[in-house]
Amino acid sequence: MDFNSIDWNAMWLEESGRAHWKDNMSSKALWDRRADSFDKRINRVRDGESRDKDDYISKMLDHIEVKPGWTVLDIGCGPGTLAIPLAQKADRVTGLDISPEMLKRLRANAEKAGLDNIKYLNSSWQDAFAKGLLNSHDVVVASRSLMSGDMKAALTHIISITRQAAYITFPIVHLPFDFEAYEAIGRNKKKHPPYIYILNMLYQMGIHANVEVLYSRVKTQFPSVEQAMEDIQWRTDPFVLEEKNKLQEFLKKKFAEQKSAPPFTHEGKSQWALIWWRNVN
Repeated sequence: MDFNSIDWNAMWLEESGRAHWKDNMSSKALWDRRADSFDKRINRVRDGESRDKDDYISKMLDHIEVKPGWTVLDIGCGPGTLAIPLAQKADRVTGLDISPEMLKRLRANAEKAGLDNIKYLNSSWQDAFAKGLLNSHDVVVASRSLMSGDMKAALTHIISITRQAAYITFPIVHLPFDFEAYEAIGRNKKKHPPYIYILNMLYQMGIHANVEVLYSRVKTQFPSVEQAMEDIQWRTDPFVLEEKNKLQEFLKKKFAEQKSAPPFTHEGKSQWALIWWRNVN
């Protein structure tokens, strides 16, 4: 079989169509509700808490090269986890996010950091590409934001607007505590589509990309059993009553085992595939 005749995008679409987060990822209201928890992570670092060198953000910032005078597009920027530190080095950053609440937090964080070089674009990446809302940038970053959909179309657009380099990440193991919870309630683990589909698509498109697995430390904290249930539910299909009861008992046991006051804390290792390439000028 000829390698170039294989439809890797069709395989990706089939896998992502079975993934539990397929519909969740496109919900503007859902991401609006998550803005506060995402924002707190940035504020902890800004307010003096040191960032773990082994966490995902630190590893990403170590990999993304930005030179003076360069522009950056951050697809799925959230409240500025990457956009803020990148804007401190770049000439200009465009923050793209489907959630107006995320962009509101990004704007506030930029003001607190004394930055005025960020452009805010409220749109899904699908609409932004389809409507031609994005100009060329030196660096394009899609960090944990391209989870489902027509990936060949997304990659085609990213390639067309990238002048220097692009960095995109896909999950291998996102939050290990979730899988532990799923197992406790008898639910089969639903895996993410293999990142190798993306790498193979890029090869067919003439891009010889690099791939590196980022093993990063992740800390999950829940102030209560109820909050933990809500957080875990957000990333999967709705729980039936029996599953809710099992999950509640599992979490109560976990909270009790910690033997200290909430928040309950779980630390583990996440795995993300970082796929990146530089254009040869």
